[in-house]
Amino acid sequence: MNYRRQIESTNQLECVIESAIKSKAEKLELNFSPCKKYVIPEFIGNISSLKELAIIQDYLVALDIEEIPASIGKLSKLQFLKICDCRLKFLPSSIGNLKNLKELIIVDLRELEEIPDSISKLKNLEKLVLRGCASSLGNLEKLPDTIGQLTSLKHLEINATAIHSLPETLGNLSNLEYLEIRNNENLHYLPHSIGKLDKLTVLKLEEGYLKTLPESIGQLQNIKELNLFYNNIEYLPESICQLKNLKSLELRENELKYLPESIGNLKNLEYLGLIDNELTQLPESISNLSGLKYDIDAYNNPFKEVPASVSTLPVKILY
Repeated sequence: MNYRRQIESTNQLECVIESAIKSKAEKLELNFSPCKKYVIPEFIGNISSLKELAIIQDYLVALDIEEIPASIGKLSKLQFLKICDCRLKFLPSSIGNLKNLKELIIVDLRELEEIPDSISKLKNLEKLVLRGCASSLGNLEKLPDTIGQLTSLKHLEINATAIHSLPETLGNLSNLEYLEIRNNENLHYLPHSIGKLDKLTVLKLEEGYLKTLPESIGQLQNIKELNLFYNNIEYLPESICQLKNLKSLELRENELKYLPESIGNLKNLEYLGLIDNELTQLPESISNLSGLKYDIDAYNNPFKEVPASVSTLPVKILY
């Protein structure tokens, strides 16, 4: 039995949870009406059959739920947990007891201040999303060092937070394949340990305030897509040219003054985006990018010269 209910009151919420217990529900979506205060009862932890739980609302006003009961940690079969638009400052440490949890989605918790250390116990977690709109995770200033113990994690999103640095333990996420870090205005640098993410295939560092990348970026030998658009990056480390499997490199809307001399080593590169930078010239080796399949968009750069050898490229440079 699956439940999707529009919740208008705490009394109704209690009735829905009681019904879910009796019917042995596996999925429960609690969609709350706005402008009311709700208390989630402790006995939500008695839905022992539950595999998916969503606590959400479809309005712009933050949901007036200040606490998730500790009993949520009793939902031993839970595989999916989504919490959106609540006034939560903390998540219960008992969340670490959800041994079968595979996806944890945290969206627009405007007052959330921290992620509990106990998250490290989620050994089967494959997807973790911390996502705000604009600055709606603006109280979340750090991630616990224990995040590096999530060795099953494949997908990680950190968007619109107040985080100013990422823990070095991030590099211990040995199975991570997708990493998205977007719109975190206090985050200017990445940890050197990011180079240890050797299974990473997609790295999106978008709409941020990054000034440079660590040299260790060149160790990401399985990376296929690297998206750096709309940052404050002035130069790229030469090591980026070691990414032999890279197919897409998006660099638009940065402050790049030059490209690495050996960029031509990216033999498998199919797309290169250069719009809106400070480039005055291109390196000779760019003519070696024989795998390009799409024109190089390089509009809005103050080019003084472009190598004549680019005429040998299979695509055009548009500037």
